[in-house]
Amino acid sequence: MNRLTKYFLIALATALGISLFWMVVLADSVDSRTQFFANGSYDMFTPPHPVTGEKASQNMAAQPGRAMFHFFVVTMLAGAMMITLLWLNGAAKPLLRWGCCAGLALVLFVEQWQANSYFMDYRSPAQDYADNAVFQQLRADTSRPRVAFLTRAGFYNNWLSLLLPYYDIDSIDIPAASRPPADYVAFFGAVDRVPLRKWELCSVKYILGPKDAAEQSFKQLGCDKFINVVMEFDFFGKQALFKCTRALPRAVVLHRWEIVADNDKMLTRLTDPKFDPHTTLLLDTDPGIAADASAPSSTAVELVKFEPMRVSLKTSLKSPGILMLTDRFDNGWSATVDGAPAKILRANFIMRAVVLPPGDHRVVFSFSSSADFAWFTQAIWAAIVLGLIVTAVGALRRRK
Repeated sequence: MNRLTKYFLIALATALGISLFWMVVLADSVDSRTQFFANGSYDMFTPPHPVTGEKASQNMAAQPGRAMFHFFVVTMLAGAMMITLLWLNGAAKPLLRWGCCAGLALVLFVEQWQANSYFMDYRSPAQDYADNAVFQQLRADTSRPRVAFLTRAGFYNNWLSLLLPYYDIDSIDIPAASRPPADYVAFFGAVDRVPLRKWELCSVKYILGPKDAAEQSFKQLGCDKFINVVMEFDFFGKQALFKCTRALPRAVVLHRWEIVADNDKMLTRLTDPKFDPHTTLLLDTDPGIAADASAPSSTAVELVKFEPMRVSLKTSLKSPGILMLTDRFDNGWSATVDGAPAKILRANFIMRAVVLPPGDHRVVFSFSSSADFAWFTQAIWAAIVLGLIVTAVGALRRRK
């Protein structure tokens, strides 16, 4: 036995011994890890495996042990193959040595495939994107309302993250927002304490949640008379789709407004039970028009076209008013009224609004990236094109 083979055997035995030790340790602590993940509500967000019935907490607790077992098996098989190669080196035909190399590659491939199978869940698109009565009800409402989840248990992975975007249904719940804007944090920090007012201001017309727990919660909040059951269904228990009758339309024209320049005072005013967002708008600047006392409290707005970066609206007014779209104010948005540029006002702390005189109007909100970012992108493309031209010219000169 040469020195290389001897050292390899020592390393192989050490790796196998360590992996075997860790397998015993992990097997002994699997119950405590299962309980830890169960207490973290992982079983509430992920359904059991459709074939084995294994829960998410059991699967996550078993993964370290499975990984260590696969490491032990592949190390043992690959080690045996390597010893064979070392032993046959110079003493066997090339075909046999190449066969051992192919066997080693096959062992590694099979092991990796088996190890990754625990992280793969193959499902057909028809299963993942299956339609149901809840989505059909939400899509049937052409007023573009939002939906809110009372709990994410069972809804997060599929409904909120996957199905609602697929069916183009808007939700007030965001799957992931690691660094939300300051105005977003301030607004929801204030209205989250008053759920009915939050749903009202944000055009949340539909609410999803466990039926019995939701009805009890609505009674405790004192808003049960404004919320009705639309339908019941079974999904991780008895669930229901509720309808909030106090939700503002996604777009509306109001003919009365208040000027509140201080942000803290505006948030306080928004959450005041005496404030009625269906009749009055809060602005941080003077809109430059006078309110008509004889005007109705609000005027309806038609959603002509609603796209992520372009929203077209149509309305007819007998008195001057302010059209509010219950979407977040941002400097990247611009607006036109009947084709002419219009200033976007910040309404209700975080929403977008434009001033409208009497008459028939078509309002378009459109979003574009900042000019600085556009110039940066154009500069990158110019540099790429210039580099290609210089490279082509240099290649032609060398060829000549």
